Amino acid sequence: MSVHKFKQVDAFSAKPLLGNPVAVVFDADGLSDGDMQTIAAWTNLSETTFFQEPTNPDADYRLRIFYPRGELPFAGHPTIGSAHAALEAGMLAKRDFVMECGAGLLPLRVEGEGPERLIFVKAPEAKFIHEFGTSVDAISSALGAPVVGDPPPASLNNGPTWLFCQMSSADVAKLKPDMSATARLSRDLGGTGFAAFAFVEGAEHSVHIRVFAPDGGVPEDPVTGSANASLPAYLARIGLLDRVGREYVSGQGTELGRDGRVHVRVLDDDGRAEIGGQAVTVIDGEIRL
Repeated sequence: MSVHKFKQVDAFSAKPLLGNPVAVVFDADGLSDGDMQTIAAWTNLSETTFFQEPTNPDADYRLRIFYPRGELPFAGHPTIGSAHAALEAGMLAKRDFVMECGAGLLPLRVEGEGPERLIFVKAPEAKFIHEFGTSVDAISSALGAPVVGDPPPASLNNGPTWLFCQMSSADVAKLKPDMSATARLSRDLGGTGFAAFAFVEGAEHSVHIRVFAPDGGVPEDPVTGSANASLPAYLARIGLLDRVGREYVSGQGTELGRDGRVHVRVLDDDGRAEIGGQAVTVIDGEIRL
């Protein structure tokens, strides 16, 4: 039997139970890919991460990111939550460090102290995949509310492939997708899932977003860093980046009883972004395998 230090961290919230949980397993070099996949399926969280020694000398650690049915090259809330766990465990003694993951080497940095501490990661470039102007009716039917057809929905990839569609704020809040239809359509359109968003006026957050990935075993993700990191690239492509500016906060998870906040900073005119947030440890102990 092997024993590993284990934490469960709520990412994108400073308050327990209001963020997106990620399970974090330390000292995972002795675990096989199959072991890690089995653990990720067992935790039944949207993602489970595994710390390993880096293979690149420029990295401070290697992070493997698994969801219940596979491995991801990058995901936002596991990156932020795992960095919080590493800092808390004393693995990192500096405020700027580099993570090795399936998407390559990604720089992270820390702002602030204590409960107000923000951890930022420069997300992989979000690459445009496809527009879905002819699929507006099908997307609207699967999600259960009308999506904007002009500009059309489109998919972008920064690890996962999210299919972005704009809606009214009221429609985003009341969405109740047909999960079977959503899973089938996201698979047919080559996406990880759908990211439905709306612009928000007069609130502390400028964007309200909800993310559905039932085909990957995640009916609705509480707070999705990768989707929030890709959204500026979509907005830049359709000419709407000025609606939010180069620095804004995105809100997600209210409909699931959460209160996630993702800080987004746009780094260039193409919408490359870094995302950040707070995190808090909810479970601290060991996992015995």
